[in-house]
Amino acid sequence: MIFPENFKLKVIEAEIQDARKGMVRIPADAMTALGLKPNDVVTITGKRTTVARVVPGFPESCLPGCIQMDGVIRFNSGAGIGDLVEIAPCEALEAKFIVLSPVLTGWQGSDKEVQVIKKFLMGRAVIAGDQVSITQFSGTDEAFTIEGTSPKGAVIITRETIVRIKGTENSQSRRGNITYEDIGGLEKEIKKIREIVELPLKYPNIFHELGIEPPKGILLYGPPGTGKTLIARAIAAETEAHFILVNGPEIMNKYYGESEAKLRQVFEEAKKKAPTIIFLDEIDAIAPRRTEVHGDVEKRVVAQLLALMDGLEARGNVIVLAATNVPDLIDPALRRPGRFDREILIDVPDQRGRREILEIHTRGMALSEDVSLDRLAAVTHGFVGADLAALCREAGMHALQRVLEKLPSESAPLDLTELKVTMNDFLNALEEVDPSATREFAVEPPSVGWNDIGGLNPVKERLKSLVQWPLTRPELIEKFHLNPPKGILLFGPPGTGKTLTVRALARESRINFIPVNTSLLFSRWKGQAEKMLHEVFRKARQVSPCILFFDELDALVPSRRGGEETNGHLVSQFLLEFDALEEIHQVIVIGATNRIDLIDKALLRPGRFDEVIEFPYPDRLDRRAIFEIHLRSRPLADDLNLEELAQRSEGFTGAEIEAVCRRAAFAAALEYVSNRLITRDAGLIRQRHLINAIDESKKKN
Repeated sequence: MIFPENFKLKVIEAEIQDARKGMVRIPADAMTALGLKPNDVVTITGKRTTVARVVPGFPESCLPGCIQMDGVIRFNSGAGIGDLVEIAPCEALEAKFIVLSPVLTGWQGSDKEVQVIKKFLMGRAVIAGDQVSITQFSGTDEAFTIEGTSPKGAVIITRETIVRIKGTENSQSRRGNITYEDIGGLEKEIKKIREIVELPLKYPNIFHELGIEPPKGILLYGPPGTGKTLIARAIAAETEAHFILVNGPEIMNKYYGESEAKLRQVFEEAKKKAPTIIFLDEIDAIAPRRTEVHGDVEKRVVAQLLALMDGLEARGNVIVLAATNVPDLIDPALRRPGRFDREILIDVPDQRGRREILEIHTRGMALSEDVSLDRLAAVTHGFVGADLAALCREAGMHALQRVLEKLPSESAPLDLTELKVTMNDFLNALEEVDPSATREFAVEPPSVGWNDIGGLNPVKERLKSLVQWPLTRPELIEKFHLNPPKGILLFGPPGTGKTLTVRALARESRINFIPVNTSLLFSRWKGQAEKMLHEVFRKARQVSPCILFFDELDALVPSRRGGEETNGHLVSQFLLEFDALEEIHQVIVIGATNRIDLIDKALLRPGRFDEVIEFPYPDRLDRRAIFEIHLRSRPLADDLNLEELAQRSEGFTGAEIEAVCRRAAFAAALEYVSNRLITRDAGLIRQRHLINAIDESKKKN
């Protein structure tokens, strides 16, 4: 490739791991053409000139003729994504002295914090007028402007550089320092939004010449905490368009005409300062369904918003962004082309997206070598961006608490340089932070594992292959073209371990577990039970992969043989929800019942409950294993004979054997308390205690 004398490259997004490090990536052939080596300093000229260190880019992401720059360097060079910037080698001297000025007002820092800032900036190439952004241990970002350097020009901050922080009296607040590199797991969605928002703002003449009407509205919808508002903040920081933020509840006013007047003022300001982006957050509060609201104010506001959206053609270059997590509550008149042309789902991130988000929220942390972000991303199923931010924050708090406990006194100085977050801190934080979508179904995580279930080895192996293999051994699924089941039905006599097995399966699989109390789904209001069932399945899809467990399934979906009308409707709703899982193979519905004959036959066909697994009465070997489990943590005498106990307890279920062990333990404890003569075997469970407990159980049955 032949490069021109004025060497120009096209700006593209930076790698997430490079953000806020003062570095850019260019193709290896471009470095050769400029005579550059890794970590050399270059000048980057857009609307203004800045400096940065340069490293070779990865061929798969750094395309020929492109330069990868993060949002801070793009801001410093006055260039946006897609613009051309001029690159040239630069001689940078070591800085003797630099003065920083906080971008946001109200910053107050001690000398120790200045040293921490200096540590983050060490090795950076800067020039007067640049902004630098530092991610603190807490995860927050602090931005500073380089007010002056000695010597002047491009300098490199070293260990000998003296750093001073200027007062904040002249500081001015910037619109926001969120960049596209601060958003993880939403690469495709951001690309769509940028195409719709930035192209009409940058190249309005092209649309006019082609006779194409650019989109005027975008609706972002998805679960809470997935990054809808964050995307709008990043667009506000990255684009040069005027940005107006409108929070939905702030528009509403009890006085007649006030709400509509506020909306008109927003759109008039947008027209005067075009090109403009209007962001309507929580739009469901502004424009609810007019058929479902009784207030006159809401209906007038919706009508006013519709009129303003239709008038955008005459109002210049104005784009409306809106965000909501309940799109079904928005008036349907808004959701048509010409108003909101595009609807973009901002969904729960997958494993790769979670890895990117964790990398963003931990880049200001001092991580121990044992921290594996890949492992954390693999076990945080169903976590949205806000949940992962909370997880990192909690892990940091655990690390801080550990360091504080080692201080000799409260007045002793805290050395932040020794503060490191370990993998154990993250694992402890995982026990406290749950996916936000499952908090309304919040239960204690299952504490039982496979070792707590006696016998049932064929059943356990079958469940492992059906549930765990698709997650832990995908190569087998691909090789043999296996389709994981959508539903598994467990049936058998009461007390044979159906519920216990499902809890152990959820713990061993390390995926989300949503147990549904079927009795709470019923309601005296018509249609309410079906609505609650739909909500349960919707939440399960959001936090997939997960296990959705319905105990006593026969009470929820009884056979439709002239039964009550409500049950018939509920069975139909259950069938519809089940069939809707076809495209999502990571929600496994498990039902348990001891009356399979009462369940509606439509559920028992392949494609719904694909696997029907029977839990039989335990045999002799299984009963022996169950006795071992329930006696292993209790004080036992030497005369214990598990083989005899297994033979005597023929026909007992696992629950009945547990009751036998408990009754024998109570008998031994009572004998120990009432017997004043302390012998060698006092306080131990003997064979006779267990035999007596078995005989008592047989009499009751």
